[in-house]
Amino acid sequence: MDTARRIVERARAVLVDFDGPLARLFPGGGWLEVTDRVKAEAVAAGGPALGELLAAERDHVQCLRIVGEHAPELLDRLEAFTSHLERDSATEVSPRPGALDLVDRTLERGAVLAVVTNNTPEIVATVLDRARPGASDRLQVVGRSRGRVDDLKPQPDLLGRALGLLGARAEEAVFLGDSVTDVQAGAAAGMPVVGVAEDSARRRELRSAGAAAVVEGVADLLPPPQEKTAGDSHTVEDG
Repeated sequence: MDTARRIVERARAVLVDFDGPLARLFPGGGWLEVTDRVKAEAVAAGGPALGELLAAERDHVQCLRIVGEHAPELLDRLEAFTSHLERDSATEVSPRPGALDLVDRTLERGAVLAVVTNNTPEIVATVLDRARPGASDRLQVVGRSRGRVDDLKPQPDLLGRALGLLGARAEEAVFLGDSVTDVQAGAAAGMPVVGVAEDSARRRELRSAGAAAVVEGVADLLPPPQEKTAGDSHTVEDG
């Protein structure tokens, strides 16, 4: 059993990011388009000076963090706008391969699972329950609270909240994430992080940030079937 799968299989609590590991909320270049729309809304509300502060940021949620720091009076408006974009996109995307199987496997072996996301939390049920009615009822969901961004990853607060809901300790948990901020949040919370990313450069980035292991997709974290057809496997890299 490879390192990544072994870490996950031994964990009593599995925490997993949503956008990336379980679903691609803004597929293709959609995530950049959403970031641009959030920036444009911020400039419309706060003027060009705020736009300059956001210019280099490529993550729409991290744009909210900057707004919360430099223009907190605009946060409610920008967060509501962002949540609207996330909810709209969630109606059109599906779980990634292996996502629901990971939920099944985790619960079947007696572990507990929580989705921990910087996105608005209701998108989790929108995506998972459309693919399998009632899927989200089997897990905990911790996400962005309206009008609050100071507790988002890379801060460990959301992970700590999820552990509390699961009745688990950090030392018996693992976090699956696809960004450096996920790795930082897991480290701050005291739990190992398994990086999940299709892109090989991103996997190297996650390893450099401190991920215990990296995989191409969550399907790689499932026990292999008795027989595998040629070409089925994804890349799994031990850290």
